[in-house]
Amino acid sequence: MGAIARSDYAGIVTKVEVFLDGKQASVERDLERQMREASAELDYEGAARYRNRLDAVRSILERQTIVSASGLDADAIGVCREETIAATHVVHIREGRVMGASEFVLDQGLDVSDTELAEAFLLRYYADASHVPRQVLVSCMPLEPEPLEALLAQRRGRKVSIERPERGERKRLLEMATTNATHALARYKFRTRYDEDRVNQALLELESALGLAVPPLRIECYDISTLHGRFSVGSMIVFDGGRPDPGAYRRFRIRAETPEANDVAMMREVLQRRFVRETKEGARFARRPDLIIVDGGKPQLSAALAALEDIGVTGIPVVGLAKREEELFVPEWEHAVVLPGGSPSLYLVKRVRDEAHRFAVTYHRELRGKAMTASVLDEIPGVGPTRRALLIKVFGSVKRLRAASIEDVARVKGIGPELAADVVEFLASLD
Repeated sequence: MGAIARSDYAGIVTKVEVFLDGKQASVERDLERQMREASAELDYEGAARYRNRLDAVRSILERQTIVSASGLDADAIGVCREETIAATHVVHIREGRVMGASEFVLDQGLDVSDTELAEAFLLRYYADASHVPRQVLVSCMPLEPEPLEALLAQRRGRKVSIERPERGERKRLLEMATTNATHALARYKFRTRYDEDRVNQALLELESALGLAVPPLRIECYDISTLHGRFSVGSMIVFDGGRPDPGAYRRFRIRAETPEANDVAMMREVLQRRFVRETKEGARFARRPDLIIVDGGKPQLSAALAALEDIGVTGIPVVGLAKREEELFVPEWEHAVVLPGGSPSLYLVKRVRDEAHRFAVTYHRELRGKAMTASVLDEIPGVGPTRRALLIKVFGSVKRLRAASIEDVARVKGIGPELAADVVEFLASLD
């Protein structure tokens, strides 16, 4: 239009670029200087224009959160990962203020390492980023950060460092970015019904891979936990529609006496007890599974099949899951089934197996802990079953009881100062 000189117009554009790059303090100082100069020259109309611009800049600055008093120029990159998907959240800090953020969902999950994911994201993101900061804060360092720093420095025109902060304000910024990445992934999954689609796909894949007649809507998985044949327990966990159903979980304390761990015999006992209870306890066990998974290879699978045959249970598909390479053994099939890496079906099977293992181990530790507690307190003269139960009820564990004073122990009903002193002295002698 010719309403302004080309040089003046270029100067305004430069200031806008500087402002959007986060260098707002310098823009604020320039506007304040120009306003004072215009006022000194009695150009009150020009001074008013600079004042209005200054007010607008300050209004924006007031709304931005100050997170660093040191004028930090950085991007904090938080990552949240699941089996087959990840989200990143980049917090942009310029001159110590949070300028904004960017979110990305990646189709890479645990099939790649943390370092590979970090390196790939940094390369892709800063290839198109409008601004490269002085520092890039990450939770996992790339395998070779130096070449990446050199590449980013070339784009920025000055030195760039990639860092993994361990403490202080930069650590807190990174934690904030990671929390936001977690929220971003949850929003994406909810918006796209990601979990529901993957569960349906997993069930259909299992139906095909294992030659089932129907998708396995109800899956029961069994695991054994033991310590050289002692404190042996079995777990039964249930996934309904591809999701855990904790209300249907059951745990079994192994009754058979075995001098050493015998997972095969124990698995047989657990399955027999579960399906005998099906007929005795009605609705609690009436619904049969579409698929039974036993933790272990061919021996555990054979034991499960024999146990079901003994009690006349037929028509339920049973497979064994070996930990090595997640192989699934199907009766009468020559070769094990290996589900594709990163597939929804493999993810579901691993979740089922891990949940059965967790449930069994938790019960096993509980029994072992109770036995150890009872054996220690049984050795104290004057402490019988009733007083032992009271001590454990009040203190919760032998560890807490050992840390208690004579006065604390004496306050327990039925103990008294004299016996309390004996208890404390006996437990102290165990050190």
